[in-house]
Amino acid sequence: MFAHLATGSADAIRIAELAVSIWSDVGDALAPIIGQSGVDALIKRSIYLTRTAHPCLQGIDENVLPSDGLAALRAVLEQQERTAAIAVNAALLQNFHKVLITLIGASLTERLLRPVWEAPRAAMPRRKT
Repeated sequence: MFAHLATGSADAIRIAELAVSIWSDVGDALAPIIGQSGVDALIKRSIYLTRTAHPCLQGIDENVLPSDGLAALRAVLEQQERTAAIAVNAALLQNFHKVLITLIGASLTERLLRPVWEAPRAAMPRRKT
C-alpha cells in the first residue's frame, strides 16, 4: 500500500513526511476506539516485529514512544535511501495491519483504516505521462 503511494521522484525526506502523515492518520482513526495508549502499544509492537527485516529501526528507542515516536521514525526514514525508506515503512504498516487484525478482526480493521488508506491516494499528485 505505502509503496504504491510513494511513487514518482519523491526523495527519502518526502517519503518520511508521507509516512508520518499516514501514521498520524492511523492514530487519529484508532485512538477513539482503542485509546492512544493502545495505538502506541500497537506501533511499538509493529516496530519490534519489523526490526528483524529492517535493522535501521533498532535506532528507535522504545522508551521515546509514544511521546516522540513519529519524530524518531521520521528521522530513521530520512536517513535511508528512497527505496529503503519505502520498504521500511511498508513493512511497518503491514506488520501493524497484521497485529491489528489479530486483535480486532479483519472486517473491523478494514472499516477503521479504509479512510486512512484512501485519503493519501487522493492527495498524491498523479504521474505525468
